[in-house]
Amino acid sequence: SKAPQINDVSGQFGPNGLHAIVGANGSGKSTLLKIMRGLYTPVHGRVVLDGADMVQFSNADLSRWIGYLPQQVSLVSSTVRENLLMAKPDASDEEILLATRRAFAHDFLLDLPDGYGTQVSEGGRRFSGGQRKRIAIAQTLMQDPPVLLLDEPTSDLDRAAELAFVATLKELSRDHTVVVVTHSPALLLQCNGIVVMDKGKVVAAGAAAQILPKLGISQPTAGAEKGVSHAA
Repeated sequence: SKAPQINDVSGQFGPNGLHAIVGANGSGKSTLLKIMRGLYTPVHGRVVLDGADMVQFSNADLSRWIGYLPQQVSLVSSTVRENLLMAKPDASDEEILLATRRAFAHDFLLDLPDGYGTQVSEGGRRFSGGQRKRIAIAQTLMQDPPVLLLDEPTSDLDRAAELAFVATLKELSRDHTVVVVTHSPALLLQCNGIVVMDKGKVVAAGAAAQILPKLGISQPTAGAEKGVSHAA
């Protein structure tokens, strides 16, 4: 039998707040995120959502409550609008705009020749990696789920888009539980808590202020970066 990909992981995220899972490639970060979403069922132990074992919930329930962004995003051959509506078919125009603005996708979508009616080639090849990522983030945000699990959400974004989206995640974390797998110092600096994984196990976990120095990331001194270093 195959060796388990993660072992002896125990802990709690939230309610609310911005939390990060970090570690080298192959340490089990993405696997843990998929288990938390219910895509994988743990061989031992359980995942609890608000005190209830997640196995009792349907996938439809979980998709309403938990937004999941995979590391590799893909779009289907249809319009941008129809891609977004896959996440919530009955969404209003206002809900679509809220999601695309939160994902910083609205402006570039509006500039397209056919706007939201622009055709997406299979896999989204007509768009840059950053644009595909922003459309996928908007899709994840369509249901405005109370829990967000995001695997490398800023990996394809340029610096300006990254900082803007980090600010959005910080704002969302006031009344959403946001868990990110990330290597981004800009994102890690805004986190409340950080979990460090290695070879399928948690090797450190705690408040960001305690963990960041161990990762070699120093917090800006007070006043050096207003709006970046302050606690929410």
